[in-house]
Amino acid sequence: MTYTVRHTFNTDVDTFWEKIFFDEEYNRALFLDHLRFHHYKVLSFERAPDGVVKRKLDCSPPVEIPAVAKKVIGDASSYVEDGRFDPKTKKWHFNVIPAMGADKIKTSGQIWVEARGDKKCERIASMDTSVSVFGVGKVIEAFIEKQTRAVYDQAATFTNQWIAKQGL
Repeated sequence: MTYTVRHTFNTDVDTFWEKIFFDEEYNRALFLDHLRFHHYKVLSFERAPDGVVKRKLDCSPPVEIPAVAKKVIGDASSYVEDGRFDPKTKKWHFNVIPAMGADKIKTSGQIWVEARGDKKCERIASMDTSVSVFGVGKVIEAFIEKQTRAVYDQAATFTNQWIAKQGL
């Protein structure tokens, strides 16, 4: 299942990447304070001289997992996001590795930002999720998409508030 999520932010493209997406304080406030993740930890962060950024996050969002999905992923929705930013294309490529069911659940995607005028940009997140579980794979895929969209919507609201508060 492939899906795309779009949101407009009241800042420019470079500010989005440098002062939002890769900003430690912003991410802590977003994931822990606003989204109320059970845990959020940066496992690694590397910025190469050529501008390539590699980041690995360990996260656990507060979601109510449907009974049919609990058989595959258990009671927790923890995952590791392993990503790489390409400064030439200005795209973030990532894989999501669930703590349970990683052999059956695959999510990957890319995020990029396009200018939409003065101090406006649109974040586009294109994701692909596949769940290889006979009889319930499509149900779990739909659940993952719904949860992802909800989190991105909440994050977008917070992000525009953060931009205004920080004067970005």
